[in-house]
Amino acid sequence: MSKRRRWNVGPLTVAVDTDLTVEIAPGNQECFYQQVLMKGETTLELEYQVIDGGDMDISFYIQGPNNAILVAEERKSESSHKVDVQMTGTYKICFDNTFSRFFRKVVYFDIITENEEDDENGNWTFSKEDAAELMDIKLDDFKSIVGRVKENLERSHQVQTYLKMFEARDRNIQESNFERVNWWSGFQLFLMMSVALTQVFMIRSLFDDHSRLHKVFQARS
Repeated sequence: MSKRRRWNVGPLTVAVDTDLTVEIAPGNQECFYQQVLMKGETTLELEYQVIDGGDMDISFYIQGPNNAILVAEERKSESSHKVDVQMTGTYKICFDNTFSRFFRKVVYFDIITENEEDDENGNWTFSKEDAAELMDIKLDDFKSIVGRVKENLERSHQVQTYLKMFEARDRNIQESNFERVNWWSGFQLFLMMSVALTQVFMIRSLFDDHSRLHKVFQARS
């Protein structure tokens, strides 16, 4: 029987960037809930990556406040989605590992929820006239530059986090391969020693008159 747990990520009133790393047990499903309090130009952007466990795959879906499935995919190692928010309410984000009976999955995911109108209509306390007098630049241009800097900083943070997750996944794969190589090498060494000892025993038996194996060979000859 699969188990489900509820995690509330938080309400969206301004731009929010949330990243988590969760462990999903075999046969379980973990769901996270993002509450959106405004619509319009609001977008919900999500990227996820399986960094450890089994075949490095997970099923995933996003469900809207009206219970409609907005995004769904099965057994992916990583993916990214951008959803335009059409209504306010609670959005359900689930990672499903019910198809796996033995392997847990460690999943990193990043949720960015942002309202573009909030960036355009922020709390700017000075007027265009004052700004034009103090500096030879328009307020709209200044806001545009600040917006681009903010976006670039957020993307830089995302890229750094993704690189860390890639490194963690590659390290887990290498450690798993190292264990498999060691186990297989040990098995081959044991098999070779067993065959060598068997051959030595059989050859010695051929020259030992009191050996049962020697008597068997004599009887057949």
